[in-house]
Amino acid sequence: MVARPPASYSFPAIFKRLSSARNPTVQHLARLRESKKYRLEHGHVVVQGVKQIRELVAQGVEVESLLVTAVDAPRLAEEVKYPARTVLEHPEAFPALHRYLINVDLSRRILGTASKPDKHDLLAEIRIPDHALPPPSEKSRVPCMLVCDQISDPGNLGTIVRTAMALGWHHGAITANSCDLYNDKTMRAARAMNLHWKHATVNDNNDNDNDNLPALLRAYDMTPVVADMLPRKEQWHHLWSPIHGDYTRFDAHSSQNWLGSGVWLWNMPKEMPNQLPKRIALILSSEHQGVKGFDNEIRISVPMATHVESMNVASVAAILMSELNRLRST
Repeated sequence: MVARPPASYSFPAIFKRLSSARNPTVQHLARLRESKKYRLEHGHVVVQGVKQIRELVAQGVEVESLLVTAVDAPRLAEEVKYPARTVLEHPEAFPALHRYLINVDLSRRILGTASKPDKHDLLAEIRIPDHALPPPSEKSRVPCMLVCDQISDPGNLGTIVRTAMALGWHHGAITANSCDLYNDKTMRAARAMNLHWKHATVNDNNDNDNDNLPALLRAYDMTPVVADMLPRKEQWHHLWSPIHGDYTRFDAHSSQNWLGSGVWLWNMPKEMPNQLPKRIALILSSEHQGVKGFDNEIRISVPMATHVESMNVASVAAILMSELNRLRST
């Protein structure tokens, strides 16, 4: 057997090599992923990926620990690939209080195998930024809200929040019975955009509780609009569309057996004419549970082909936010 030549490449001295899963730093980072209580106690979360970390650094987010995944003993610099090599060559572009080197096995221990870490990956422990909403006295800074109620799937929650940030719905609320916004699966689905979403966490809709969703929406002068399935067809005469007008008029001029494109609203209050509210709080819930405490509020629905029973809540969220943006702009 030909002996392997000794390693000749030296990592920058400011990066400390971690080599054991029993290392306290490795165990701390793994617990940040595994335990919601531990995350909240420390106020930190682990982020994976050079793009997400670079964006957070550019926005002034404090990086507690920066970890570069690289092989243990490379002979040549070329054996360390992007993005690890970029960070090692330009550490000043990624300021951090602590810098470490780890191999891919420790990366899997920290991130979990579902994250599929690369042999040349980058991860960071960061402080969770302040996510508080502006005070109600500055409600003009909050033109609309997105409410995530009883969203139990972290992939859906992360996708919803990432879409909301992309479409300008930068403020909202999440009910306490939804899944953790900083769960590792939510973080991956949101591509860390959940760290920028300004929101309040509220309890269930108990009228005796000042920290509940109805109280929050009243404080910001928001009109609740609940995403829901369309009612039975015999009740379609109550539907109203910002595009088509009353369903009765639409039906008289349509040969189709469905409602076409665009959203439809229903359960409109008698004192409100058929018009889109100016300050909308779009409320999304899991398709099985439904929204509690908002039985009498305005409903908004996406028309579907008759043979389709339901849509994924994250898909509905994207359609509704985009459509409401278009309607509010006109």
